[in-house]
Amino acid sequence: MIIALLAVLGVDLIVIVVLLGVVLSRRRWVSHQPGAFKGAIRVVDGEVPRLGPKWKRGYGHWVRDVFVWTKGPVLFRNELVPVDGLAGAVRAAEPGEVKRLGNAPAVVGLAADGGARVEVAAAADDRGRALGPFADPAPPASGIRIR
Repeated sequence: MIIALLAVLGVDLIVIVVLLGVVLSRRRWVSHQPGAFKGAIRVVDGEVPRLGPKWKRGYGHWVRDVFVWTKGPVLFRNELVPVDGLAGAVRAAEPGEVKRLGNAPAVVGLAADGGARVEVAAAADDRGRALGPFADPAPPASGIRIR
């Protein structure tokens, strides 16, 4: 839609191609970050700056106990959400609640800094990535002692 509008306004084709190249390369870079997953986010209780109560699509990843959300569709803005812990158990999304995340998306409730509660939806395969540092740690392999 933006490309069509720029073409109607008389913007040169090379400018449109460069803009499209920048957006696509940014999307590839964001999606290939370690631990990144595609999903949706919303604020359930309280207030988180620049996030609202409606599901917003994008990519998320964890940096220690801070959840980094990159808003779609252009993916140029990152929102940082300091997280204190999980806010309830991981649940399956209700039918039609979240779209374009596969057949059985998982919804993770997070207790954000300041008493807010945020929900992050991810595909069932990305459940562990969405839990980040709050995922159950793997038990140590037998025969290996941890000091």
